[in-house]
Amino acid sequence: MKKQLLTAFLAIAALGAKAQTVINDSVFIGAPGYPNQVWYSLKNDSVKTEPKNNWDLAFDMRGIMASILLNHTAKDSLYGYPKSDISGWASFDTTGWKTWMPRFNSDTSWQLGAMGRYSDPNNQFDLDWGVYDFSTHTVTGDSLYLIKLGNGSLKKLWIQSLAAGIFTFKYADVDGSNEVTHTIKKTDYPNRNLAYFSIQNGTAINREPDNTTWDLSFGQYFALDQQAMGNPNPVVTGILQNTGVMAVKVANVPNKTTYTDWYSHWIAGNFHSEINTIGYDWKSFGGTGYTIKDSVVYFVRAIDERIWKVIMTGFGGSADGKFAFSKEELGGTGIKNAAGKTTTTVAVYPNPTNSGNDVKVVYSLDANNNNTSLHVYDISGRVVYTANLDKAAGLHYYQLPVMNAGTYIISVETDNGRATQKLIVQ
Repeated sequence: MKKQLLTAFLAIAALGAKAQTVINDSVFIGAPGYPNQVWYSLKNDSVKTEPKNNWDLAFDMRGIMASILLNHTAKDSLYGYPKSDISGWASFDTTGWKTWMPRFNSDTSWQLGAMGRYSDPNNQFDLDWGVYDFSTHTVTGDSLYLIKLGNGSLKKLWIQSLAAGIFTFKYADVDGSNEVTHTIKKTDYPNRNLAYFSIQNGTAINREPDNTTWDLSFGQYFALDQQAMGNPNPVVTGILQNTGVMAVKVANVPNKTTYTDWYSHWIAGNFHSEINTIGYDWKSFGGTGYTIKDSVVYFVRAIDERIWKVIMTGFGGSADGKFAFSKEELGGTGIKNAAGKTTTTVAVYPNPTNSGNDVKVVYSLDANNNNTSLHVYDISGRVVYTANLDKAAGLHYYQLPVMNAGTYIISVETDNGRATQKLIVQ
């Protein structure tokens, strides 16, 4: 059974003063042609906006990851060179290039780019554009590519290496003229998923915000399902989630306004890390405008590990590029040790609830504890219930006694500290 991972530690007084609130918000990616990408925090709203077409390649900045993405929204196209390995760089021949195999990014992961997604599944050291050397921890490029840029020009491309955290690559006109070599150094882009490069401008671009500050990206992306259906323009307009963010789509909800049962989907393993879980298909075009699918709710575990309920409420289309939605924080807190690792996570379910209903405190311990206890406080700070809890590592449930209507603070105390959660009994 999966753990719930929640981290924000809030003081009891602060929790007692705040109520759950539905917030209506909007994100605009512009018109015409949806020209922008917007990174968004469920807690802090819009974080950053950048033009969608100011880059061609995006390099994975995480650890030893080596994938490279293509900017499909800029109408860039990428093809593997079928006539030779890297020994054919000088004699690169584009005859018949329109029949070559095109390369596409995955739409489920930032780590599966057009150069990286097509590795040999039978060779653990093959990374698609190159081969990993276990002894030197270096990736050496063994493949050539043709890239057709959005302005129509053709370039040959060679990702030469990833060594000591530095990507080295070169590109040139297909006749060999205007050859340029560039490097992208991972340490120049701390806390970024990707570092971007414009071949058209010959410049590296630090486009993204800090990857600890955003949850969702609004804009356009290449949709593999549309490409598989033969759509000649499989670029869609929708929402992608940050690496580390998880979400679940819940359809056929009888009452979207009151439905908050995220936890049953969590313990069932229905939350997904695929970045297109919200995606684009929450809307459909009816000829005169967009219709939003009814009875659909999304629950999102944000980058700070708190749970949010998101309902899409409108889409302005090409008129303004407006995404309209409501969001509601459903809470959750956890305990971290001195090293910053989450050691205990706590949730109260269902919450809010009605007087007389069963309420469970769900908590997980990453290790055995000497002392684990439960304290329930009313809104005045008076202790109304205490209990000793299971101290063993793992996921646990504790059912509270029947609670009268009111607002309570549920506190779980362990060897590492205290985690609190507000409970509303109606």
